[in-house]
Amino acid sequence: MANDSVVRVGLIGLGGVCEAVHYPGFSRIPGVELVGLCDTDGELLRARQEAWEIEGGSTDVDAFLRETSPDAVAIATPNRLHRPLLSAALKAGCHVLCEKPLALDFEETKLLYEEAAKSGKWHMTAFTYRFVPGMRYLHYLLEAGELGEIRHARFQRLQDWGELYIGWRQYRAEAGSGELGDMGIHRIDYAENLLGPIRAVCGSAKQLVPRDRTTAGRPCPPQDVEDWVAWIAEFESGATAVFEMGKLTKGRGPGGDHDIAEVNGTEASAAYHLHTPHEILFARRGMPFETRAVPEEMLAYSNSPRNPHDGDPVQTFRYDQAWEFISAIREERECVPSFAAGLRAQAVADAILRSAEERRWVDCSPSIVGA
Repeated sequence: MANDSVVRVGLIGLGGVCEAVHYPGFSRIPGVELVGLCDTDGELLRARQEAWEIEGGSTDVDAFLRETSPDAVAIATPNRLHRPLLSAALKAGCHVLCEKPLALDFEETKLLYEEAAKSGKWHMTAFTYRFVPGMRYLHYLLEAGELGEIRHARFQRLQDWGELYIGWRQYRAEAGSGELGDMGIHRIDYAENLLGPIRAVCGSAKQLVPRDRTTAGRPCPPQDVEDWVAWIAEFESGATAVFEMGKLTKGRGPGGDHDIAEVNGTEASAAYHLHTPHEILFARRGMPFETRAVPEEMLAYSNSPRNPHDGDPVQTFRYDQAWEFISAIREERECVPSFAAGLRAQAVADAILRSAEERRWVDCSPSIVGA
């Protein structure tokens, strides 16, 4: 497929992630035609069609795929729906970009990965944080050896979502897990992208509140997933890292979230922070951290239509995810990250939950080629 070929894209699941990430990402790419929308909520579907001026649409995925015939789809639904929707899209001959986690557990994710690999279609896991300019620069420094041999690292994502109902994310049957599957799995992915495969984990997870009331004060079924999770990871390289994720951290509400990745080596340390995506912190032995700007050429993906200096940089880096997906389709190559990365991250996530339940170290599955 030529680099300027028209790619017809459909969007499945039209909630906040689609509005903030997928629609603006795809709509900026020359030669991408958004041919249709799909959501079981008919009112939301009609609102999005009107706002985005897209005629094609359906509340039924089979009708949507049949009537719009997209070349590719982006799926952003509750996690339990990923597997049937992915299977339907692949059977319809679509390339697929899917939100993380791909499924509810490792075994289900493995089936999806195998189905996608056999389909001959390109597939991508929406590990959005790989596209942060600061994260890309941190990866470059590690690859270049500027930090020396990596000894240890820490990864934190702390927020305050309050103690009331937060929708499908608070139910195991819908989400698979709580904070681990929501925010933790992103950090598993990019930690392995930075430091290589994780060999073993020792974890702890806690459900801290019931979330049995809506924001309007009405009762709702209580949650049954963790609000907080932490784990120690040993990497095959010999490095060790500490991870912590939480949704009930006072002072970390809107605009005050805490998201950091710090890596310490024999020669230097470096740290990325999501809320300053165009810079990192860097320090050599005996020196304090200093701010280092991300090189201009790393602020956006090569040939991306996105201007990294337009808009809110905490938001706009996410649009490069759609550019990578479309570029891979046009260039007939594997997407980065593919479903293999989603499978690998789920293997580690399942090991963390098992470790927390059994209160012991758990070995992770062998490395998965292509992750």
